[in-house]
Amino acid sequence: MLVCILALLTGALACSSKGRTRGSTGVADPPFRGAVPEDAYVTDASVGSYGGTLVMAIPSNPKSFNPIVSVETSTAWVINNVVFKALTDYDNEQQKDIPGVAKSWEASPDGLEWTFHLRKGLLWSDGAPFTADDVMFTFQVMFDPNIAASARDLLIQSDKTLPVVEKVDDYTIRFRLKEPNALFVAALNNAFPLPKHKWEKAYKDGQFEQTLQLNSNPEDIVCLGPYCISEFVPDQRVVLVRNPYYWKVDQKGQRLPYIDKIIFLIVPTFDTMALKFGNGDTDMIHDINPDAVEMMKRGETSGNYTLYELPGFNTTYLVFNQDTGVDKKGRPYVDPVKLGWFRNKKFRQAISYAIDREGLVRTTLFGHGSPIYSFDPPANKLWYCDNAAKYPYDPGKALALLSEIGLNRNGSGQLVDSNGRAVEFNLTTNASRASRVNTGTLIKDDLAKIGIGVNFQPGDYNLIVDKLRRSRDFDAVIGSWQSGVPPDPIEAKNVLLPGSNDYYAFPNQKAPSTEWEKRFTDLISVCSSTIDMNLRRKSYCEAMEIWSEYLPEIDLIVANYAIAAKNNIGNVKPSSLANYTYWNIEELFFKK
Repeated sequence: MLVCILALLTGALACSSKGRTRGSTGVADPPFRGAVPEDAYVTDASVGSYGGTLVMAIPSNPKSFNPIVSVETSTAWVINNVVFKALTDYDNEQQKDIPGVAKSWEASPDGLEWTFHLRKGLLWSDGAPFTADDVMFTFQVMFDPNIAASARDLLIQSDKTLPVVEKVDDYTIRFRLKEPNALFVAALNNAFPLPKHKWEKAYKDGQFEQTLQLNSNPEDIVCLGPYCISEFVPDQRVVLVRNPYYWKVDQKGQRLPYIDKIIFLIVPTFDTMALKFGNGDTDMIHDINPDAVEMMKRGETSGNYTLYELPGFNTTYLVFNQDTGVDKKGRPYVDPVKLGWFRNKKFRQAISYAIDREGLVRTTLFGHGSPIYSFDPPANKLWYCDNAAKYPYDPGKALALLSEIGLNRNGSGQLVDSNGRAVEFNLTTNASRASRVNTGTLIKDDLAKIGIGVNFQPGDYNLIVDKLRRSRDFDAVIGSWQSGVPPDPIEAKNVLLPGSNDYYAFPNQKAPSTEWEKRFTDLISVCSSTIDMNLRRKSYCEAMEIWSEYLPEIDLIVANYAIAAKNNIGNVKPSSLANYTYWNIEELFFKK
């Protein structure tokens, strides 16, 4: 029976693995082009050998191949630091900033002027030279208010302006700031240069956001990363091939990357991902569901792989739509009565008390995780603030808070307002994640115990992202945050600040809609505009006190992070920060 099920599950994807080389041949195929760049980056990883195809699975199609406007994880898994490389990079193992396409940088003593020196001799994947003109073009696009560039939020200064960018010469860029930015270098981890010679015309024609789409010709997706897009078949696979002009070398001076080809299979469910990994159809698996951890531990020897369980950074949350705006037809995004509930902090606090987090950990994480009450999990040792308000499971406390705002149970036990209207709302999450669906089911059951009706309907991941960021057509959503790299709060300004795209309770506010949001914004601004670590931490912990009191999102649980990799892969350095099993993908190789 298992064989039949597996055949059905894998049949549609059989062409992706047919005839692939699993292991090292010792010869780069295709061969590298051009000379080793003058300023090649020399890695300190173990020297490997060439050849083979690395196969991994991701749960949904990427939404685009545009690194400027894309924010969702399905896109980031495929392109961030794989197809595109930024000015600066981050070493997950050492947990520190390292050079990227910029070989070095320096700052003025007051932190207001930053100079970056680009690597000489780098070529785009089409053979064109990479220069400061490409960086200038990229920041012109990123700083354009008409472009939905997520990384822009990380560079916005307290007066809402952006740094001034100057070209010093063909290989030198200078930024002028109005205030110190403690994470300026880290923010540039998210600044992925794009080739001016390919996309300047589209930008000038107002078509930039329509470029680098899923239906684009792969040859047009010119990049600086170790791999380039070769093929995309919706709902089946994304295929990447080695960038023959890549600019990193190993300690022997051999060009990287070692592995010839990368295949990301589109596999909507974790159960199927696990089957494929266990059957040898994939080489790595990350974000292993908590219910599968013990089973996969037992299979390490027979499957010739190693499972790593790491402290978790990625959190699960519940967010209510507090947006007071209207759609293009003038209709409110949220039913006005529901909006009154959702914007009342006592309602949100009551919901937080009514959710049994310990039960969520036991039931949805199988004990592989912990409850949380604020934005940062305890694993983030530098930035976790234990002064946040706590909401241990207490239905009685929840009902008392609801009564204070005029919501009480009727004779049937249903929670109603003073007009007899039932308190109920719609809740969704992405159907591809079983643990998140289970979370929604348990929240529905918990809230039913205090008389609140929840219409829980899991849906398509990309559709939910569109609801959160564009259409605003939702009541409540269960989602999760991947930690920024590095896991510093300023990396999450696009999530934390009310004026940002990803502040899902009420994004893109022209000015904070409440006094508490204004105070919160001011504290985050202090944290981001000083290099004094003591002051940064003090202001951030004060901000987290406000966050946990007013609950723009209700943070629920954090799972441990479990990943696994086949033992025949060299230079595996597992991390609970993205990209987990393959953050150092250019260094990975198949052992002979």
